[in-house]
Amino acid sequence: MTRGLWNIADQVVSSGNNFLVQLAVAQFATAGEFGAFAIAFAVFSVTIGFMRALATTPVAIRFAASDDADFRRGASSAVGTTFLLSVVVSALVLLGTWALPLNGVVESSLVALAVVLPGLLVQDAWRQTLFARLRPAAATLLDAVWGLTQVVAVGALLLAGERTPVAFILAWGGAAFAASFVGVLLSRHWPAPHLAVSWIREQWSLTRYLVPEFVILQAGNQVATLLVALALGEAAAGAMRGGNLLTAPVAILGAGITSFAVPELARRRARMTARTWYLASGGLGGVVLVAGVAWGSMFLLLPDAFGQTVLRDSWEGTRSVLVPVIVGQAATALAGGPTAALYAMGRAQATFRVHLLLAALVLVLPISFALLWGLPGAAWGIAASFWAVVPFWWISLRRAVAAEVEEQREARPTASTVQETTA
Repeated sequence: MTRGLWNIADQVVSSGNNFLVQLAVAQFATAGEFGAFAIAFAVFSVTIGFMRALATTPVAIRFAASDDADFRRGASSAVGTTFLLSVVVSALVLLGTWALPLNGVVESSLVALAVVLPGLLVQDAWRQTLFARLRPAAATLLDAVWGLTQVVAVGALLLAGERTPVAFILAWGGAAFAASFVGVLLSRHWPAPHLAVSWIREQWSLTRYLVPEFVILQAGNQVATLLVALALGEAAAGAMRGGNLLTAPVAILGAGITSFAVPELARRRARMTARTWYLASGGLGGVVLVAGVAWGSMFLLLPDAFGQTVLRDSWEGTRSVLVPVIVGQAATALAGGPTAALYAMGRAQATFRVHLLLAALVLVLPISFALLWGLPGAAWGIAASFWAVVPFWWISLRRAVAAEVEEQREARPTASTVQETTA
């Protein structure tokens, strides 16, 4: 219970760090500038999902119960892999800004993101490895350092009168880079980029499903945002990001529960029965579902003056998508429990199949609904995509639990085997 609470606390701090930069941009930028920032944030979201899938998620699944020496090797390899690849991704982002016909605000936001991306990703890699080692309090400290440094940087920008999206992105990522060195102190070992190739090869049986799963899912979500922006304008992307911003606390809770559940369930995998798998999955999803409905209902009852204070020019569009965002978040909550359980069992092939279906729906339905019913239609298309795959998550969980129980039964020694061994 203590570790679970620390996981949620860390998600609050970490998401608060991301919330601060989004709030600062929303407060001081126009709707178009906020849309440009939303595009840069979309690139960051896709990249961080890729890095977790390739480098750090295997640590939580396969090394949660390892001794200190094995875990240190795995964690150093994972963080080193993240650092090496983040530099490559930054170079690709810079190349993209040069090759694509982007307007000045979008281009400058992406260039700023490319500069700070390695710091953001390495800081998150240390955080994920601390979760895998069941040290969420240390992860919370790491994110708190990031947050305090960011507050100081943003305050300095405001005092200097610098209020552009580029400045806030540099403060956000620069603070994460500074905090990444705290990750070295907390973990007591350095990243190992020279082990990146061997780490990727060693974890390939798992990451060959995790990588395309995360990339397809995150890319599907973000490409859907980009398509909506192309069809309806940059302000539409800002409105969609605003809806996610207001419902962020529920996403924080869901992420905290998942980061807690995967290594905890993975450690107990050999002792879990079918009943406990189902109870854990239902309980995890139920908590997030109730919290999401309560939180979303509160925003629907608040006056428009509150939304205009928080999001300024983006509030009008955000208000039109708030209901479908809440409905879609409820579907995500119902799927969260089975997802965490399947990851803990190492059933990446099952999660890959469901996420592939979800990504296809997210690419097709939002833009189709947007062309028919505008911005609210796009949001309802995303919600419909999430609800369509909920049954498939529970079907996949039932099959995985049956296979898990059968494997445990076959691994359990029979009475005759025990007698022969004793003799």
